[in-house]
Amino acid sequence: MSKTPLFMTALVLQVAAQALGGVWGAAVGGLLIGLALRQKGAFRIGFGAAAVAAALLLGMVAIRGGNVLGFAGMLGANFKVPATVIVLMTLLLPALQSGGIAGGVARLLRSDA
Repeated sequence: MSKTPLFMTALVLQVAAQALGGVWGAAVGGLLIGLALRQKGAFRIGFGAAAVAAALLLGMVAIRGGNVLGFAGMLGANFKVPATVIVLMTLLLPALQSGGIAGGVARLLRSDA
């Protein structure tokens, strides 16, 4: 079975969840992905969908005129890290959270576990 329809469904779910709830929305999206999939590959699908959704939402902020790198640079100055590292962490946090929750829930619910 192709994983493309599963990924696209997970992506739509993640975009909606992150737009409404931010990182908490990504966690809820990961839980729903894990409940829906219950198979191997839930981590990869949850991780990928959350990372792409975060990038899309961050891109939408930039298109609307938000100074993403300027804001990230202001945050990075407090920790002595470049703005690009802050942007990458912004994309990585919901991805790891969603992927981990999706994979964990799928593993718990899978019958061959």
